Amino acid sequence: MDLVVQFILAILPILLIFIGLVFLKQSGTLMGIVGWLSTVVLAILFFQTSPDIALYASWSGVLSSFGISLMVLFTILQVTMMDVTGAIARITAYIKSIAAERYEQIMILNVGFGSFLVSIGATPVTMLPPIMLALGFSPLAAVALPCLGYDPLTSFSLLAVPITIPASVFNFDPKLLGCTIALFLPVISTGIALGMLWVADGFEGVKKGFSTALVAGLTLGFSAIVFVNLLPGSAIGLVGVFSGLVTIAILFLLRAIRGKPIGTATPADTSATDTGMPLWRAAFPWIMLVTFAIIISIPVIQTGLYTFLGPIQKIPVVANKFVDLKLLNQAYFWVLVSTIIAAPLLVRSGKEAKHILTLWVKRAWSPTLAAMVFFAIAYVMDWSGQSVINGAVTFAPGANAFNMNVVIGLSLALAFGIAFPLFSPTLGLFGAFVSGSESSSNVMFYGILKKSTDVLNLNFIQVYAAHAVAGGIASGVAVAKIINAAAVVDKLGIEGEVVRKVAPVAIVLTILTGVMLVVMLVL
Repeated sequence: MDLVVQFILAILPILLIFIGLVFLKQSGTLMGIVGWLSTVVLAILFFQTSPDIALYASWSGVLSSFGISLMVLFTILQVTMMDVTGAIARITAYIKSIAAERYEQIMILNVGFGSFLVSIGATPVTMLPPIMLALGFSPLAAVALPCLGYDPLTSFSLLAVPITIPASVFNFDPKLLGCTIALFLPVISTGIALGMLWVADGFEGVKKGFSTALVAGLTLGFSAIVFVNLLPGSAIGLVGVFSGLVTIAILFLLRAIRGKPIGTATPADTSATDTGMPLWRAAFPWIMLVTFAIIISIPVIQTGLYTFLGPIQKIPVVANKFVDLKLLNQAYFWVLVSTIIAAPLLVRSGKEAKHILTLWVKRAWSPTLAAMVFFAIAYVMDWSGQSVINGAVTFAPGANAFNMNVVIGLSLALAFGIAFPLFSPTLGLFGAFVSGSESSSNVMFYGILKKSTDVLNLNFIQVYAAHAVAGGIASGVAVAKIINAAAVVDKLGIEGEVVRKVAPVAIVLTILTGVMLVVMLVL
């Protein structure tokens, strides 16, 4: 089959999803299911994939999605409880008292606090939209901004899992990759901060908040460079944590330098602040979650938690393939625990508890299913062309030419030749858009990028770092994340509108990443 035809067929499911979302205005969950079905059919008919392998790949994708899909499920429970009980309103009133300007709220919450949350394993796309909506932002902005806020330090999210997982699988130095990724971040983080202002309030918003966005983006980016070089490789997971905290501190310092009081509510905010709920109680679920996230990041505790359940966590899929759930090490487990612990402090009656659970089910089923489906798509594409040989899922001789990801990567490499570095970050954008996860994108495209850089005699780590950065940028348009954010503010159906608004920011930043990569390779 002609490579051009193969390329068109390989990207067809993604085109269907994009068209359905952006032009036909269908829900992300529906288009995810359509995309999965089309991926399975195309893999079977045109990419030498047996029906069994396609279904096993889908099941492996569903199991592998738990780090995200169950995080979505339980975080929506937590946020719904906080919303119904008035905790979100109390936190919102406090935020208004310490950051009155919209651009300050955007930078403190989505750049600083959002980066911190992402790094410890929490999910700003679930936690922040209700607050943004309560602060007066439009539903589109309330959904889009936390998704963009996932972007700047995505590579260091979940204690740097997008870096450490491929480093462990493919045996390279995680610190080297982390240091190279960080070189992109001052520019990309600043671009994301400015993009947030544009998404929220257009060019007028960019004009008003330009200096604050510049400070936030540069602080976040340069902090990442400093910490990734200062900390030992074993502590790379703390880079995002410290960078986010430094950014928050600098933003408050900037506010003080400008003569703006911190912690003093305006008269208009006073009634909103006086809700009868202490701030510590309102924030208690998040305080517990942050505490647990920090504790489980300690290596000896990680090992102990994993050993406690042991091999029972390894779920066999087929042949040599299995998924290690690592249940007690996952942030979603501790989201559930922190929610249960906090419930007696927030929930006031059995009737309110029932309302919370009913609303939770209504909000959570769609984004949870979407996260699973998009992972299934990514895994079918990754396993396409493979078969079980001698007890292992692998490629028969010559069959890797029928792998959908290989076809896409090879087509781009041949099409652009020596200009491949300029366009290679689009693979990161593509991979994370499909799966909703930079980690999955980094693993899926490692082999393709390694082969391409060897053939073109390019520095692999630099190309791979640019790929990872673009995978982080994709968080702003990743359908699974957008559905998650939309669900917690009861705005499902807005996904296509969010993609249309945020896509220009993601595309410009991906192109900019390619330009920076070319400069790195030349120097």
